[in-house]
Amino acid sequence: MSYVLARNAAADQLWFEFLATKMLDRASKRKLLAQGFTPPQLLEPHGTWPFDGAELRASLRVSKSRQVARLKPLLACHLLHWGRQSSGCDVYPPLLSGLSDAPLALFVSGDINCLSRPAIAIVGTRRPSRDGLKLADQMGYQLAAAGFLVVSGLARGIDAAAHRGALRSGGQTLAVMATGMDRIYPSEHYRLAEEVAAQGALLSEFCPGVVPHRGHFPRRNRTLSGLCLATVVIEAGHPSGSLITANAAVEQGREVFAAPWSLFHRGGAGCLRLLSQGAQLIDTPAAVIEHLAVHLSGWAELTADALDYSSNAGETVSLAPLEPAKRQLLTLLGDGEHDLASLASALQCSSRQLLAMVTQLELQGYVEQTSAGLRAVRHP
Repeated sequence: MSYVLARNAAADQLWFEFLATKMLDRASKRKLLAQGFTPPQLLEPHGTWPFDGAELRASLRVSKSRQVARLKPLLACHLLHWGRQSSGCDVYPPLLSGLSDAPLALFVSGDINCLSRPAIAIVGTRRPSRDGLKLADQMGYQLAAAGFLVVSGLARGIDAAAHRGALRSGGQTLAVMATGMDRIYPSEHYRLAEEVAAQGALLSEFCPGVVPHRGHFPRRNRTLSGLCLATVVIEAGHPSGSLITANAAVEQGREVFAAPWSLFHRGGAGCLRLLSQGAQLIDTPAAVIEHLAVHLSGWAELTADALDYSSNAGETVSLAPLEPAKRQLLTLLGDGEHDLASLASALQCSSRQLLAMVTQLELQGYVEQTSAGLRAVRHP
């Protein structure tokens, strides 16, 4: 992974020392910054501080000797500072800065200017259906083509599909990480992370060197939703990390959209719960943009022409009515798995006729073949 050179490496190192100390919790650090103190001031001899800071000063020295020297090469990415220190530096994202629990600093690798774009989060399960992957890809592609910054978490499944859809459109995407900038998680997404950084950016509130930890993901999810005008949930179980992101968006006063899956659809339970709680029903990217139009008056590039879904954007989710024979097949499948021979017998059709129907239903995202035979992934 390559990193952009920092504009002020010395100042960023002081910030890193301040962030790395464990003598103060996040709330105490935020209080100091809100009072106008800067890391350079706080690293002065403690006799010049407005309180007795001998222990904190010692902790900062330990942080410097044990951590900063080891991680210094990784400080060559942009470092955005919360609070007054943003003045004269790269601008801290305004939607995020107004939150009471906004991160004190953000590490950013890639095109930092993409953070000024109106952003929409796309999230969902790590184990999506084929239909969910198609919708995530379509949503990422079309929203990025329309000029939005597509934001997701670099996870397997829906997140990766949204990032890849945005990349294929030529638009920009942002990956919000739950690790340090140098620890790509999951590791198989290293190449995807490089592509995201080249065409958009990677962002983390965690210092370089921080490894994956289950407690980091809810915190990352709040940052992800806080960066965005709205969060779109493609597929989600109940409970799930995607619901944590959606709930954070609601608490932050953001819009939440959810796909209207059947009750029997894998990954539909979380979306149905969100819809019952007041989330906006969404089936196309254009509907998201129309709903958010009131926030976008200053964005001339978000034109109606950009909403046309390109012919190379991949197959869209089919909403066409099904023939009676196909409906009968889906009814027989129910919520279980069945072998093809028993299905052909029940439908009183030949194996060739059944395979033709199965192929068409697979392309439309209604069924998928498994080791046990065939199962429905959604119902009309």
